[in-house]
Amino acid sequence: MRLKTTVVFLTLSLVCMISRVSYADSLTLTGVGGASTDGYYIDPYLFTITGPGGTSNLVDMSCLNFNREVSINQQWSANPVYVSSITTSSPNIDGETATAIIEDAYLYNLYGNSVYSTSDIQFAIWDIMDPTGVAGLSGFTSGNSSLLVSNALAAAMSLPTSTFANDVLFVPTDYTGGEPQLFMTDPPPPAITPEPTSLILLGTGLLGTVGLMRRKLATA
Repeated sequence: MRLKTTVVFLTLSLVCMISRVSYADSLTLTGVGGASTDGYYIDPYLFTITGPGGTSNLVDMSCLNFNREVSINQQWSANPVYVSSITTSSPNIDGETATAIIEDAYLYNLYGNSVYSTSDIQFAIWDIMDPTGVAGLSGFTSGNSSLLVSNALAAAMSLPTSTFANDVLFVPTDYTGGEPQLFMTDPPPPAITPEPTSLILLGTGLLGTVGLMRRKLATA
């Protein structure tokens, strides 16, 4: 009976641990990259993040919401969620659909692509979550943003989750001083642990333990 209980416990632990990091980190917006379009700062946004692994400075992150307001030196708590754990059938996260988050992750990975400008990508990301906010802005209408939005929708339905293996979404857990945006980064900063590889190794060990106990039960 004890062995059976242990097997169930380890299995449930594995399911919980491989999907997301279950602690809140402290995020402080410390600056912006400097570029702006239509009077709005665009990617990157710079953060100090404090978590179980310590403190990481100058973490380059992408802003996903247009209609939410944050300010320099504003601090809040957030849970880091690995985008690879999110599927199109997942429940809404902080009021945003799972599909919208995956679409934005696809666009986020286009930064640095020579075909599209940072402004095109940023306004496409904003349009997916806040279309009424950016619809009339030249940053959205004068470039390739609308094309990127269409491409992102198609990609969200077809790309494997491994595409977003190192993308981390920070989901706010408090709204002191305003409602913080969702932010995304890649790779995970050292301050947030365990990292995906650590979870995989831990999961492999747990699976091995579960398999060994099942064999013992079968022998008994």
